[in-house]
Amino acid sequence: MSASSPIYELLNRNLAIFDNKDVVIVGDIYDPMILALVKTAKSATIVVDNFVVCQKMAAMIGQSMDHGINQTISYKHVKLVFAPIDSVKDQVSHIDSLVVLLSKNKQQTLKLITALQDKLDENSFIYTAGANDGGGKSADTILKAIGHTKKQDLARKCTLFKAFFEQKLNSFQEPKPLNCKVLNFELTLAQDVQVFSQGKLDNGTKLLLESLKDIVPQGKALDLGCGCGVISIVLSKLGFKDVTASDVSATALKLTSDNAKAYNLDDITVVASDMLSSLDKYDLIAVNPPFHVGLQTTTAPTISMIMQAKDHLTEGGCMYMVANAHLHYEKYLTEYFDKVEIVNKTTTFIVYKAS
Repeated sequence: MSASSPIYELLNRNLAIFDNKDVVIVGDIYDPMILALVKTAKSATIVVDNFVVCQKMAAMIGQSMDHGINQTISYKHVKLVFAPIDSVKDQVSHIDSLVVLLSKNKQQTLKLITALQDKLDENSFIYTAGANDGGGKSADTILKAIGHTKKQDLARKCTLFKAFFEQKLNSFQEPKPLNCKVLNFELTLAQDVQVFSQGKLDNGTKLLLESLKDIVPQGKALDLGCGCGVISIVLSKLGFKDVTASDVSATALKLTSDNAKAYNLDDITVVASDMLSSLDKYDLIAVNPPFHVGLQTTTAPTISMIMQAKDHLTEGGCMYMVANAHLHYEKYLTEYFDKVEIVNKTTTFIVYKAS
């Protein structure tokens, strides 16, 4: 997103939301310029789940970030937080304006509001801002359970709703654990509504893991885009003694860490990263790359990752990548790797081994 992103423009037209208020902004924050909205706030806490966006925001105030989770960067009256929402509650004492930037995931919105509603009082307001095709137009159905709700503004196919905080939400339910059998491992993994694939192991990841059953566990392994950590955990159980789990999402990293601890797997290290940027070299990279960024569908991050991957493999190392068959990544893989094999496929997914 640029400085003229629709959500930024919508909120910039409504700066009274922030003026001399204790403000918390949460949700799908992809435009670093959101930081510029809180100049006149009394206090502002911006909770950013996306590491890349948080890095850009930090740079805007002359600060830098390491690659861990639960980072707070303070500058004047502003706190910039890279952490899961449950880790943020202790950093906030009171909220006048809670601003939720929406995703298509209604449960994520419910979770964010529920996590922070104890910090609201009868003088507080909740605002939702989102693209009309991403839940913005219908967000009042959530807010009406909280209090009187009105449409505050509408611009560039985005809607801003305002709700008076009159009563607490009680409709959010934590997702049930994922129970699955992968290779010969019976796994029970905690889930989170903010992390990809709920309720069952997605078919792409399952196919990728089945393709690793005969791999020799030696050297360093990378689970790139770890999600709930199922690939990391299986790699560790297969015998890898040095596994890195990386993701752009603070929530995914915490979830992977918790799931690894539940199985006493201390050979898994979680690292925040922008795909492969700043990561080491590995003997094995296993990846089920995303092709959604927010509401947008894009193959650009995966193509960029393919271009970089060779430089992140040791001599003799290989990358196993699963992808939707219709995305035709083989033309990029064959351009950047010496050898590319299809090791597993269905009508929907292909698992490539690139070395």
